[in-house]
Amino acid sequence: MRLEKRSLPSPAWRLAAPLLALAITLAISSLLVAWAGAPVGTAYALLLEGGFGSRFAWSETLTRATPLILTGLAAAVAFKARLYNIGAEGQLYMGALAAVLVGGAARRNRS
Repeated sequence: MRLEKRSLPSPAWRLAAPLLALAITLAISSLLVAWAGAPVGTAYALLLEGGFGSRFAWSETLTRATPLILTGLAAAVAFKARLYNIGAEGQLYMGALAAVLVGGAARRNRS
C-alpha cells in the first residue's frame, strides 16, 4: 500500500462544493419540516427572523456563536499543525466553567 498526495480540486469545484452542501442541507431540512406538518417557507422565514430579525437577535446570535467559532478555529490550528485535537468540546466546557468561576470571584471581591 502506498499513499499518494491528493490532487487539488478545480476552482469550479471549490466554489460548487459549499453551495452543493448548502442546497442538500436545505433540501433535507425542508423534507423534515414538511414531514412534521409545518409550512416550509414560514419555518425558514421564522428561523431567519429569530436569528437576524432585530438588534437583540443579532447580539444573541453572535453571543452564542462566538465560543463555537473560536473552538472551531482552535481545532483548525491543531489540524493544520498535523495534531489531532479530539477534546475540543471538553475544552469549550472547561473554558466556560473557568469563565464562570473567574466572573463569580471578581463579583464576590467587588461587593
